Amino acid sequence: MRLVNTLEKPLELPCFLAHLAGPLQMTASLSPTSAQPSFDRRSPRIFVFLDPLVFTVVPEGPGRGLLEFGERRGDARSLKGEIEFPVASELTPEAPFEHIIFNEQYSTCAFCHADETRAPDVPFARAFESVALRPPDRAVVSVDELRSEVQSCDAASDPYRCAMLHALFDRDGVIQRDFPESYGTL
Repeated sequence: MRLVNTLEKPLELPCFLAHLAGPLQMTASLSPTSAQPSFDRRSPRIFVFLDPLVFTVVPEGPGRGLLEFGERRGDARSLKGEIEFPVASELTPEAPFEHIIFNEQYSTCAFCHADETRAPDVPFARAFESVALRPPDRAVVSVDELRSEVQSCDAASDPYRCAMLHALFDRDGVIQRDFPESYGTL
C-alpha cells in the first residue's frame, strides 16, 4: 500500500509493477476459473513472489486491472486482498480488503479458496484468510516462455498487454519460482 500511495496518480497497474524492486521471482499459469481468468499461454496469470506477499496479475482479459494478493500465513493459508487499477487517489489501509467483500461472512475469494475465516490480527478491516492454492503443474507457463512473449509483443496492436509484460521483464533478473508443495490445487 505504501508504494501505491507514494506513486503519482492516476496510477496504472503497469506503472506500479515497473516500480517493484527486482530481481522478481515469478511463475505463471493458465487459470480459467480465477477472478483473473487466463485462457492462453500468451497472457497467463502471473504470480510475483515478494515474500510474504504473492501478487497476481493478468496482461489481458476481464481481470487485467486487478492486483490480487495473498500474504502467506503458515504452510497452507493466506490473507487475501485486491486493488483495482487505475488508482485515482491515495488508498486507505482497509481498501484492499473491502474491495473483495461478498457479504458479512465471506469475501469473493471464498468461492475458490476453502475454509475462509476472519483475520483477527487485522482489526482495522474486514479481512479474511483461507486456504492458499497453487496452479496445477499442467497449467504452469514458464518464465522463459513468458519472456519470449515480451520479445514478440506488438505494442501498436496490443499496448496494455505489452506494457504489463515490459513492466515485469524490463529489469535485471526475473527468476522462475515454484509454489510451496504444501499449497493445494483447485
